[in-house]
Amino acid sequence: MARLGSQMKMGFYPTPVEVVEQIGRMLEIAPGARLIDTCCGEGEALQLIAAGNETETYGVELDRERFLKAREVLGHVLWADAVNEFICARGVFGLLWLNPPYDTTVGSYEQEKARLEVEFLSDHWRYLQDGGVLVYIVPFMILKKVASFFQRRCRDLAILSFPYNHYWTFNQVVVMCVKGRPKKEEAARNKEVFERAVQVGENLPPVELPTTKDAGLVYQVPPAKETDEDLLFRSFRLDPDEALERLKTSPVWDKARNCVFPLAGMTNIRPLMPLREGHLAMLLASGMMNGEVTGDNGQRLIVKGSVKTAVDKKVEETRDTISTFETTHHEITVRAICFDPLEIITIE
Repeated sequence: MARLGSQMKMGFYPTPVEVVEQIGRMLEIAPGARLIDTCCGEGEALQLIAAGNETETYGVELDRERFLKAREVLGHVLWADAVNEFICARGVFGLLWLNPPYDTTVGSYEQEKARLEVEFLSDHWRYLQDGGVLVYIVPFMILKKVASFFQRRCRDLAILSFPYNHYWTFNQVVVMCVKGRPKKEEAARNKEVFERAVQVGENLPPVELPTTKDAGLVYQVPPAKETDEDLLFRSFRLDPDEALERLKTSPVWDKARNCVFPLAGMTNIRPLMPLREGHLAMLLASGMMNGEVTGDNGQRLIVKGSVKTAVDKKVEETRDTISTFETTHHEITVRAICFDPLEIITIE
């Protein structure tokens, strides 16, 4: 039942505010840095990290309600599955805050299911610029699965435990590092850091690991690199609100509006000659006169016209053959509600 509950929340478990603040004190963020949280929830963590700094904040969130809340506190937010529906420029963020869903990927019973924590890391690492800082928040058991990934990809690696009053909820740890190819000695140290950490054992308090409260580390988050074009940051998912805003500024909307709605100043144009009964019948049937109509005598009608296509069959028999012919014709129906006296009028 615990896993079912997690899936209902889409694996969303926000980092405690106390822990976010502790991590934030370890970050020295340069003016103009870009920060991204690809599982941003309601945006609270990145909002706290960016507070008081001149930064651009970006977020991705799958849950619609959380996305709407995150959009109020972060600069740029997408409603998307961050693995399957998200496209972004590579190497453009100075900080990647990554607290991925704690679950396995979907697959058949015969397949060995991968962990989402590992999939998010391998997929989103590319968005971090060289020299950028990663904050990776995962359960302790994930350390064994990501040790080889970090060994030759980062510098200044540290593995920190949540403070003990928060650790027992999900046995969470924080992996912090700087993106960049390490020298041979530092690659060996990275391997050693993971080996020492996994020996602690997830069912015991990781007393041998420093906590986010007392680590005393400092990471420099670099400023954003200059780009000549707009930063690529898109979702393949259709957001109706965003689509409407884009449509209002699109030339396609002007063309559609001219086809669907009458031009300004033309709504009161009268024909040169009075309409014949046939013309009125066509207008009624086509729906162009649907709605409230007031006659010359002041009588009010609510009119609804419709046209249906009907098929007539005709069978002709000869001595040798039987032939069936089908012809179509249009059946026109006009209905009106009269208020005085109250009645429904049908003309077919």
